[in-house]
Amino acid sequence: MHLCSRDDVARLRQSGELSLSMPDGAEPVFLDEHRLALHIAEIHRLTGEAVDLGDTDAASSDPLDPTDLRLDPGSFYLGITRERLTLGGGLAASLHTRSRYARLGLELLGSSNFVVPGFGSTGAAPLVFEISVKKVTQGFSPTTPYCFLLLYRLSSPRTTANSLDYRRRFPLHHPTQVRDLTA
Repeated sequence: MHLCSRDDVARLRQSGELSLSMPDGAEPVFLDEHRLALHIAEIHRLTGEAVDLGDTDAASSDPLDPTDLRLDPGSFYLGITRERLTLGGGLAASLHTRSRYARLGLELLGSSNFVVPGFGSTGAAPLVFEISVKKVTQGFSPTTPYCFLLLYRLSSPRTTANSLDYRRRFPLHHPTQVRDLTA
């Protein structure tokens, strides 16, 4: 496995093995030679008293206005990235909360920190973060990268196509709750 640099990412984008875009047309931002900054464009607070894992609409949510946003301990939030990705079969990625924010109690990775080869192959997709805080947290800004992605070229690429539609793989898939993320 090879950790990709900023130059590798540029070559992979040019070859079509990696698609990395933002709805506003901005170019990706790197924190350093290897860490690709990720920006949270939307935050949703999961609502309701209980979750039924057998229900296709297991959870509902409220979109939050980022202006004067306050995240409360004991609440659970989903953050949707501004960046949209498509990984070729020979690429994988790991996700990380930036340590400067993790040390303040902001956690973005409730479960998975791995992006599988072929992610977004049916259409460029955002990443979804599971957000929790240890203390009341405010001062959130959609222009600040609270997380980052490391991209890896695999020595053993995926051999079968990944046909999953990652644009709809989170509890906000109900059409009345979330706007079209394919734009």
